[in-house]
Amino acid sequence: MEMPIPVQFPLASMEEVESFEDWLKDPVHSQLKQSLISSLAVIGGHDIKHVTWNILAHMFHDDVGKMINWKGVNGKKSFSQMASRTLLLHSVRKNPIARGSTEQDICKHAICWFNLAADRGSSRRRCSTQEVQPADHNTSM
Repeated sequence: MEMPIPVQFPLASMEEVESFEDWLKDPVHSQLKQSLISSLAVIGGHDIKHVTWNILAHMFHDDVGKMINWKGVNGKKSFSQMASRTLLLHSVRKNPIARGSTEQDICKHAICWFNLAADRGSSRRRCSTQEVQPADHNTSM
């Protein structure tokens, strides 16, 4: 679904994150925010963790995820203080699979997703440059 928001998902820079945060905080956009919550909720997953992670992966590029953590320590942006956190909570809870999830459950999975952002990016690069050992895969060239 095409949303009239000032950025395009996934957010690829901290400037886009800031612009999106400003947009979310503006009460003029409350109806559009409800539409955005509905569209994020249908991203889905088979449990609370995967619904949460899939929504976050849709919203934030891994490179941006590396610059955000829960408390904002080490010069990173604090997700716990962001309007995107509230958007995530509402979106996850609107998904039928995660409807009964608690804020604590969702936040626990969000913390983990941001903590693993650096690993996701580096593992992709590592896989593309690393030789695969024959013991790891039964494929022949």
